[in-house]
Amino acid sequence: MTEQFDSKRLVLDMLSKGWRWSDGDPDVLLHPADHDLYVRYNRAAGTLSVSPAMATALDLVIPTPACRPKRFWRDEQKALKIKTV
Repeated sequence: MTEQFDSKRLVLDMLSKGWRWSDGDPDVLLHPADHDLYVRYNRAAGTLSVSPAMATALDLVIPTPACRPKRFWRDEQKALKIKTV
């Protein structure tokens, strides 16, 4: 990865997508639908840490190469069904 990670920009992006600051902890950003998914922002260090549930959810993400459509797995399955029928 060649671009520098910018935690402040990520926090602003998350806020624009509906995440909100926790009422109980001003350093915690909560997911709009599932409050088990949260990110703690260390302003002094400029770092983010994720909740255990968020870490588990991120482990499920499959990076898609830029040269492939985001639905390439489903498209490949359709192609296999067409060939076998």
